Order: sequence, then structure tokens, then C-alpha cells
Amino acid sequence: MRHHPLPDHDTLPDEKNRELEQAFSLLLPIRRQRLRRCERLQRQAEQVLRETECQAAEAESQLDAARQHYQQLRESFAGRHQSGLQKQERLVGGLTREREASEAVNGQRTQLQQCRTEQMTQQQQVQHAQQQTQARLRDVEKLEYLMAHSEALR
Repeated sequence: MRHHPLPDHDTLPDEKNRELEQAFSLLLPIRRQRLRRCERLQRQAEQVLRETECQAAEAESQLDAARQHYQQLRESFAGRHQSGLQKQERLVGGLTREREASEAVNGQRTQLQQCRTEQMTQQQQVQHAQQQTQARLRDVEKLEYLMAHSEALR
């Protein structure tokens, strides 16, 4: 049986503990910084989501207003021009206004769809940011747990 020269058994655990504490003291601030950065990014993503929700609500109300305006134009055009003979200029003018109102409705519909698409994209970004924040929080909690239990073992 061979005997290996080993350092004093009492100094080995102390040295290992010091190295472990040093590693913890280096890692913990880094992990906390990452957590704070993820929390900040999550707050920013949530703010952008709130803004896109407001934009979508505004686009929806504008679409409703454009639809109402278009419907009123159609009804007034039909009422005025059903009676019979009209000047061609009045008919063309009425049709032009109706077409413009219809195009406005279509434009508002497109804008609303874009807002909803942006809103869905932003919701996904918020979910991703939340997942990242949770992962960084778990990292910090694990390290704090290890630190607490390494001190308890001494």
C-alpha cells in the first residue's frame, strides 16, 4: 500500500472553503446583474405591449368611426338619388365620396390588422422576457442556496 504525501487534513477543507467562497463572491454579483438586466428588459417589453394595446384600441375606434361615416354616406346617397333624375356631376361626386369613405374603411382595417400583429409579436417578446427573468432568478436563488448550505457545513 502506497502512502501519498498529503497536506494537513485540517487545512485542505479550509482552503477549499475559501476557494468556494471566492467563487461565490465572484458569481453572485454577476448573476444579480443579469437578473436586473432581464427584469429591466421585461419591464420595457411590457411597456411596449401596453403601447401597442393602446394603438390597437385607437385603430379599432377609428375603424368604427370610418365604418359609421361610410354607412351614413351610403344611406344619404341612396336617399338623395333614388328620386330619379339627377345631374351627373352630383352622382359622380356622391359616388366619389362613397368610394373614398370605403377606401378609408379598408385602410383602417389594414392598420388595425397591423396593430394586432404587432401586439401578438410583443406578447411573445414579453413571454420570452418573463421566461428569461425567471431563469435568472432561479440562477441567483440556486447560488444563494449553495452559499447558505456551504456555510452550514462548516
